[in-house]
Amino acid sequence: MRTSLKSIVLLIIGIFVSTSLCGQDIQVKASAPNQVGVGQSFRLTYTSNERISSVDVPKTNAFTLLSGPQTSSSSSMQIINGQMTSNSTYSWTYIMQADKEGTFDIPGAIVNIKGKGVRSNSVRIQVIASSSQQTQQGNNQRQSTQNQTFDKNDFFIKANVSNTNPYVEEQVIIQYKLYLGPQAQRYQASIRKLPSSTGFWTYDLNDKEAEPARTTETINGKKYTVMDLYAVAVFPQKTGKLSISPLEVQTIVQVVMQQQQRSNNPWDVFFNDPFFGGGRVQNIELELKSNPVTLNVKELPKNKPADFSGLVGNFTMKASLSRNKLSTDNATNFSITISGNGNLQHIEAPEITFPSDFDVHEPNIMDNIQKGANGVSGSRTFEYVIIPRNPGAFVIPQAFFSYYDKTKKQYVSLSTDEISLKVEKGKGQAGQYYSSSNKKNVQIIGTDIRYIKTTDTQLKTKHNAFFLTPLYWLLLFLPFIGFVLFVILLRKQIENKKNIAKIKDKKASKLARKRLLKAEKYMKSGNNEQFYIEISQALWGYISDKFHIPLVELSLDTTRRKLEERNLKPELIDECMNVLNQCEYERFAPASDTTAQMLYDMSFRFITAIENEIKKM
Repeated sequence: MRTSLKSIVLLIIGIFVSTSLCGQDIQVKASAPNQVGVGQSFRLTYTSNERISSVDVPKTNAFTLLSGPQTSSSSSMQIINGQMTSNSTYSWTYIMQADKEGTFDIPGAIVNIKGKGVRSNSVRIQVIASSSQQTQQGNNQRQSTQNQTFDKNDFFIKANVSNTNPYVEEQVIIQYKLYLGPQAQRYQASIRKLPSSTGFWTYDLNDKEAEPARTTETINGKKYTVMDLYAVAVFPQKTGKLSISPLEVQTIVQVVMQQQQRSNNPWDVFFNDPFFGGGRVQNIELELKSNPVTLNVKELPKNKPADFSGLVGNFTMKASLSRNKLSTDNATNFSITISGNGNLQHIEAPEITFPSDFDVHEPNIMDNIQKGANGVSGSRTFEYVIIPRNPGAFVIPQAFFSYYDKTKKQYVSLSTDEISLKVEKGKGQAGQYYSSSNKKNVQIIGTDIRYIKTTDTQLKTKHNAFFLTPLYWLLLFLPFIGFVLFVILLRKQIENKKNIAKIKDKKASKLARKRLLKAEKYMKSGNNEQFYIEISQALWGYISDKFHIPLVELSLDTTRRKLEERNLKPELIDECMNVLNQCEYERFAPASDTTAQMLYDMSFRFITAIENEIKKM
């Protein structure tokens, strides 16, 4: 009995101890410098012995989150006395910036590990006055002991614009190039802030998988290494002077410093020459900005064609029919393809008057867009499904499309050829057919003549009179009641259609969720480029429709102002801005490690939070 009781007690103690040890397995530690200067960037790192799924970084008024997270992992293995042990470390690093002077605490973050939230320790950081003067003094001291060949002015970013006086909807290519002076050995650059603008439709021209192009250029006798850093195609949407903010880049440059040491040994002078690899290697951090870009957008010439598309470029158009002979129980596909260089996503379906004997569905739009150093080109195809209802010979009329050709300095009108379609009678319709245009009456062949009935017929008198009964009065006034209700509903529908903003407001959430579902399909298929495009269009389209902001005026500043005018909570506004920033960062900055699933979840929570907050107001 005592043995059994002792075994039970030991088993309970063992379970308790093992449970306690399991609870202590997961460890999370936050680390950061104890002291930084105002305006100085630093690393905030969260480290754990288990794989981290996500980190909820707390927001503070004293620090600004610049970028991140950057994830890394390491593992080690030891064998001692025949026993093997392994340790793994997982880190998530964020780049922060100190905004004001003082001593501040960054609260513990919630780190998600294996589906559980583990809180890290808090971090206390002392922010002192800007250390630029101290850094300058240190540089002066180093300059007194060595002859530096480093010149900060030899490192800069230049924005090259293909055309500074474009027309509305004319393609303008902006290439941002990084110039490295002759003293640079290696470099590392990360985009800190992308250019922002209002009044443009933009396309990202960067190939995230390709290595940046590298060339050399001589300026004022100095030979520079030139790197293609970033490229974008913009299409101005309105006339006037439009500006694009600079591109901001954080760069670490490795240069060779020649030591200023006098020696009587001639070999020291020989091998100290930088040409032979002499001198001391130093890493210098630089924050570079490109020149801002200003475009003077001109209005297109007058005498525009009636069917003018509003586009500028060079296009071609063709039409095709999947088959020009079929029966009434089949369908055919009619396609119109417009190809060329220009803003392809602004091409709308040409107006075509199909024969009234056709059932035609809304066109399916397919884009084939190529983006590269020469800008945006490709094609947009409109595919119609045509179902003929009657047999006969039909003609699909011409389609028209016009644009402005800057090279020819004139408007160009394109048209397709007429296409003939022969429709035969389908199976199972030998005895009847109809025409939607009332060209022929419905025919019933073989049953339109009936024989005289020769058998005895017994007639009965019907005693129930229908006249003046309640049913009689109901049927009499029912058309008038229906007409009044129809007029009321029609007027209400007309008023609702006039209020376009109200319609867009109601449909904003529905349209955004449809785009999110489409983005999810791209994410599961591994098509990241289309995924980021759909996520971006879902978020910006939702904001445009929900808060009545025209597409040409969309920007982060406009969005914040509209959210504040709706008296939303400051925390929600900050979270919304973070989601939009993260979305744009993921779309244009290939260095980020945020997963597509995280970005999808953030976007879904963003729309849901806005909808819930507006419903409470």
